[in-house]
Amino acid sequence: MAYLDNANSTRVDDRVIEAMLPYLREHYGTAGMELGHSRDVTAMRGLENARKILAQSINTEPLTIVFTSGQTESNNLAIRGAALANSDKGKHVITCATEVMSVLQTCKALEKEGFDVDVLDVDQYGLVDIAQLTKRIRSDTILVSIQHANGEIGTVQPIEEIAKITSQRGILFHTDATQSYLKIPIDTKTTPLDMITFDAHHIHGPKGIGALYIRKGTRLQRIMEGGDEERRLRPGVPDIPAAVGFGKAVEVWGGNEPAQLLALRKYLEQKLAGQLTELRSTGHPVKRLPNLYSMIVEQIEGESMLVQLDMEGFAVSTGSACSSKTLQGSHVLKAIGLPPEISHGSVRVSLSRFNTKQEIDAFVQALVPTVERLREFSPLRRGEYFAYESNSEDEHQDEKLDEV
Repeated sequence: MAYLDNANSTRVDDRVIEAMLPYLREHYGTAGMELGHSRDVTAMRGLENARKILAQSINTEPLTIVFTSGQTESNNLAIRGAALANSDKGKHVITCATEVMSVLQTCKALEKEGFDVDVLDVDQYGLVDIAQLTKRIRSDTILVSIQHANGEIGTVQPIEEIAKITSQRGILFHTDATQSYLKIPIDTKTTPLDMITFDAHHIHGPKGIGALYIRKGTRLQRIMEGGDEERRLRPGVPDIPAAVGFGKAVEVWGGNEPAQLLALRKYLEQKLAGQLTELRSTGHPVKRLPNLYSMIVEQIEGESMLVQLDMEGFAVSTGSACSSKTLQGSHVLKAIGLPPEISHGSVRVSLSRFNTKQEIDAFVQALVPTVERLREFSPLRRGEYFAYESNSEDEHQDEKLDEV
């Protein structure tokens, strides 16, 4: 199978697996004490070496890196931890409509605790309006959380501009860089970011391990109780083999890899050009991730196409987020102004170092007849689209964050 869903997760690099194995078989200490027995000491050295590698990748010091279980935990710790620790200064938080659910739902939970959350709109490409952001800032604003790049449409936000604005006003700025990490350089010395979320499984590392960069001096309250691990912010024994794998994934990432991914994505775009009618790309045409191509194929349902392509041997994803309760599409596509009957035709292709031009050729050859066949039977082509709203109390649209 040609795996073209790397924005979802990536294949673990063999070099990463080899680096992890000794910490599963031999060095299985807990890294709890510097003066412990040899297995503890070896485990701790492995953990700290990984921390050092991650720190170097964003030009910071190892002390600023806290290991977590992944993107969701890092986002929760950053947003909730910062909000609670700085509530004496204010209770106003700003985020945007295209964030991942671990950001939006954490902000929604803060609203129930008395915080005021503003959700910024985005334009047709998914970009935040800097003027709108500046206008929404208040005297009691304590935190802004805007993702670096969107994992569904690929749009890259102007975090350098945002960081400058927040830094000048003494407001904390958190960015979720899970999708952009290593694909787009981040330098904490030149961009005043206070917190950065990233994880391993989007860069050919293992699942279940992530990290949060916390600028020195940033006030954060831990959100779990327990021991003093990870700067007393993330109690519990860290997953040392996974952390070592994370470090190795960063270490083996090639400096020219983003350029190679971009070349592969452009090749895909060229192969698709003129092949299908009523096909359009989503996301910003220039300010976007190098490895991600998101498109709308009108008059079909993305789920049907996903299943058909899977049967043909191609793994892609759809931006449509349907369930048995509702036919509402992706909140990201809704935020950029696409109606459900259009967003249901969303298809995302995301590439990695393991993909080839031959796979792209074969994918395009399979895609065209698949789309033509599905359009013959699609209710969307006949105008028979019905959007069903759930009456569930959990899905009422009267709260600000229920809109996203």
